[in-house]
Amino acid sequence: MDTEYYQDLIRPLVEGRKFILAGAVLAGYPMLVKQLRSLGAARPFIVASSRGTGEVPLEEDAEWAILDLTASDVIEDIRVTAAALANLAPKVEVAIDAWDPEGSAVMLGQPFYMGTHIAGRSVWGRRRPEWEALEDKVRADAVWDAAGIARVPSEVVAAAGDELSLGHHWLDRSLGTAWAGDAKEGFNGGAVCLRWIRNAADADEACVFFAEHCDRVRVMPFLEGIPCSIHGMVFPDTVIAFRPCEMITLRPESGNRLHYGGAATFWDPPDADRVAMRDAARRVGEVLREAVGYRGGFTVDGVMTEEGFRPTELNTRTGAAIAGILAGVRDLPFGMIQRALIEGEPLEYRPRELERLIVDSADEHRSGGALATVDRHQAETDTRHLVAAGDGYREAREGEEPEATLEFGPGALGGFVYFRPDPERTPVGPSLAPRAAAALAIADEIWNLDIGRLSPARSVR
Repeated sequence: MDTEYYQDLIRPLVEGRKFILAGAVLAGYPMLVKQLRSLGAARPFIVASSRGTGEVPLEEDAEWAILDLTASDVIEDIRVTAAALANLAPKVEVAIDAWDPEGSAVMLGQPFYMGTHIAGRSVWGRRRPEWEALEDKVRADAVWDAAGIARVPSEVVAAAGDELSLGHHWLDRSLGTAWAGDAKEGFNGGAVCLRWIRNAADADEACVFFAEHCDRVRVMPFLEGIPCSIHGMVFPDTVIAFRPCEMITLRPESGNRLHYGGAATFWDPPDADRVAMRDAARRVGEVLREAVGYRGGFTVDGVMTEEGFRPTELNTRTGAAIAGILAGVRDLPFGMIQRALIEGEPLEYRPRELERLIVDSADEHRSGGALATVDRHQAETDTRHLVAAGDGYREAREGEEPEATLEFGPGALGGFVYFRPDPERTPVGPSLAPRAAAALAIADEIWNLDIGRLSPARSVR
């Protein structure tokens, strides 16, 4: 089984059709545009939140409008973008109508736009509201219990100082506690509504924050170990699971805000833990299918602790690590398979063959990196090359072969930093987080970004 089978499977759903791509930065679309065009799609129309850092599609392959939206954090960016798509500027609607005068186009569903239409065109492959609702952090433990997955003790309490403080003292195992807010204001992620409580100052800030933004908060022990994730995918009659990925979650020297830096696939857990994580994903997928008729990809995020994998949150969508998992099969129309599943298309998906194709490729082709967003406008992309120096990096000198690159470019939150290690020169097995922390420290030095000192999680398994 290879990617050609799935290209042929999906082609009849794509060939000759017009698609609207919306919700991400323009630089996030070149690969999808190339894939759609290779499957026979007409030239798509992109509604981009901003330009973003990196290459953009070729003008002969796509038409686009850039909304030039700004936000203060990743969750505000998601919400501002969704609101803008629900109420498109008239000039954008005019441009879409000129591109699609017959009105035959559909928007390809993306997980953070819950509308059924855009510019009078329907959304194809839209995530259902009852699926999104399960991402509420205070609901996750019920899913783990239904799936029979081991978890650490936790308490869901009112977002008030007394109950939060009591939960902290009850559950602290010496490393502090992690507080995760509910979805009162809508979807949250990217560690925006997560606080690591180590002292009274941490708790005081968190109590004020959660009282303003949430009704309930889940309190659990802060877990030492590698933050990690496992993807599953639900089909009508089976659930498949991919390989574990590392979540690059770095720790500040002080304060209660963890730094979410993306995902990578270089890290390998022990073989028995890999099997356990994949089994956990399959169990969760079965629960999701039975409970809410779920279809498509999802993730179980957690920590590889001394006792093994312990889940912390559920994402009823594909996660950030999916790009790294698919790095070796870039011509696989995975996103279109996902949307076809959601739409109930009666295709011969061959899920076990798909699972084997993706897992084998992901084991062979490692990928990923780390990111940071900064509150500083950057109009152009500045790229630097790095080589190893002791436990960290330094800028490469003329004639030296780089081991990684650093990019600082435009982003919806101001500036966007991305660390990209060369897969051929990056060790497989150990956590990438120490290298990521070192690279972001170099970025801080080069561009004076005020990221601050960050440290990686400690491997304890």
